[in-house]
Amino acid sequence: MLADPDTWSNPQPTPSEWRCRWRLFRNRILANPRFQKWAAKTPLVRRIASQKAVELHHLTAGFVYTQTLTAVIQSNLLAVLQGRIETTKSVAAMCGLTPQAAFTLLTAARALKLTDEVSPGHWMVGELGASVLGNPAVADMVRHHAVLYRDLADPLAILRHREKTGLRNYWSYVPGGTRPEESHREYSRLMSSSMALIADHILDSYPLTAYQSLIDVAGGTGQFARLVQQRYPDLITTVLDLPEVVSEAKTLQTQNKIRFVSTDMFQSPLPENTELFSLIRVLHDHDDEPVRQLLCRLHDALRPGGHLLIAEPMAGTVGAAPIGDTYFSFYLWAMGSGRPRTAEELQGMCLAAGFTRIREFKTPIPALTRLLVAEKSPD
Repeated sequence: MLADPDTWSNPQPTPSEWRCRWRLFRNRILANPRFQKWAAKTPLVRRIASQKAVELHHLTAGFVYTQTLTAVIQSNLLAVLQGRIETTKSVAAMCGLTPQAAFTLLTAARALKLTDEVSPGHWMVGELGASVLGNPAVADMVRHHAVLYRDLADPLAILRHREKTGLRNYWSYVPGGTRPEESHREYSRLMSSSMALIADHILDSYPLTAYQSLIDVAGGTGQFARLVQQRYPDLITTVLDLPEVVSEAKTLQTQNKIRFVSTDMFQSPLPENTELFSLIRVLHDHDDEPVRQLLCRLHDALRPGGHLLIAEPMAGTVGAAPIGDTYFSFYLWAMGSGRPRTAEELQGMCLAAGFTRIREFKTPIPALTRLLVAEKSPD
């Protein structure tokens, strides 16, 4: 069970009540139809009013944008256009669409910078489309989101009945899921493909040259461990995960440099006197009490002066609040386990578990992942 939200953080009281009064006044003004009409006609504020209108429209139309991307992925449109220029008619033939339908998709994708019309009726991959092609995990996530979107067709229903979501059955480790045997392979593939998006950011921000060994907790089929091995071939690397995941990982392994161990991180004994544990996109998948217990167990298993590396997207990230606070809040709620946490909350939980020093290391794209390193006292 989740803890009471009132206990998640303890902000200091502030005498700035005037801020609340100002915001209430501001909201009354902005909600007034007469003010809205005046703002739309007044030169000095018209530009601001127009920008706010566009932002509001994006909120109402956002699902259409995501479904446009889904159609682009499902039709294989970007692969059709990769490295060449095609006409609307040829795109239609290769994507199995009528010319009119292809034109609708191409123009919709153009507005989202997924395609680009270089001359009337002639198309190529757009700026964001090229980024999608360069990151195969994006397409995997888009396909996976079909499960989430079915749940979000009635968002109030899943807020009231979290235990009845389809997404809960997708993840093999979520309590209450009913299809672990069918889901763990797809889960492992998704985690492996998406790991490439963040592993370099983690290793660039926190080099592992000072360590001789690493134990990656809940490391799936070992994608992060393999990327670590590419940089640090002499590092002794171990992956802990559930038996069904480890079984699949061993069938995929092409060399025996990574050791896989079947482990329930909440129940099984953890390797003692460990130098470095890593939790890559793990904590936000679990509720508060299991996270507290896990942090305590990892702290106890570390050697004096050992470290715990925590990397995941976090709530409250400047410039990326909709990712941590909106997307992951609803995703994890629908999943039936976990919640996004701020860096400050995670630091507090680490301190409560016994760690004496927690540092944050800047990553290139904090929206994708932030990085904390917690140290066990050397004494």
